[in-house]
Amino acid sequence: MAEKLFVLSGYLKSHDLKQQVVADVLGKTLTTVNRKIRGKIPFTVKEIQLLHDRLGIPIDVFFKE
Repeated sequence: MAEKLFVLSGYLKSHDLKQQVVADVLGKTLTTVNRKIRGKIPFTVKEIQLLHDRLGIPIDVFFKE
């Protein structure tokens, strides 16, 4: 799971997307989003779809290893 999250974290950094922007889109706190990115809490399908629709994050980024 950590490898998958490294892909997401790398994607956010390479596209200059801050965790706060992700938090705002999801309506979550920065702490919660950080925990999701680190794999402590899973992203829901709805959250993945929302991030894809609003920020253009490819869905496969959440599943790549």
